[in-house]
Amino acid sequence: MLNPTNPRDKPVDWEADIISQFRTDPQRKDISGARETPTGTALYLARPIRITDPGCLRCHTTPDLAPPSMVKLYGTANGFGWKQGETVGAQIVSVPMAVSLAKADRAFRTFMASLVLVFVAAFLALNLALSVLIIRPIIRMARSADQLSTGALEVPEFAVKVRDEIASLATSFNRCRRSLEKAMLLLE
Repeated sequence: MLNPTNPRDKPVDWEADIISQFRTDPQRKDISGARETPTGTALYLARPIRITDPGCLRCHTTPDLAPPSMVKLYGTANGFGWKQGETVGAQIVSVPMAVSLAKADRAFRTFMASLVLVFVAAFLALNLALSVLIIRPIIRMARSADQLSTGALEVPEFAVKVRDEIASLATSFNRCRRSLEKAMLLLE
């Protein structure tokens, strides 16, 4: 408050500047920013305190209208002369920037760790699917083709269960194996 009832509520310079900004621009709802303090940068958010309730003026217009207990406790020099609609102070919350930065850093690290875990899980799932669906069948076909090339005709045919490129390759391999088997029987 610019003119507080309790002198301990008197604003320091930067707080008085904020109250003055609210007084010059009555339409303003809040002010936020950063300021330097002896302990480092601090973020602040301020909202105006305006006299909108006529009941406040019973205690803060003149000392003779104020409750005697209030006058006895705080005296007659402070907290009087307020007017309806006037901005008399500001409610200001100030937080050290280190707190905000620490929270932002923690949120960033959590997000990045989650992202890495998702990518690792996706990589492992794709790697496993690639191995089971493509690499293993091709390795089995390559071994069978190698055995057939040395004359081992007891190589079993591949079961074709799906309709994809690997199944097409297995069908072609089975046809080639049968053709080779027939050719060998004709040669005997």
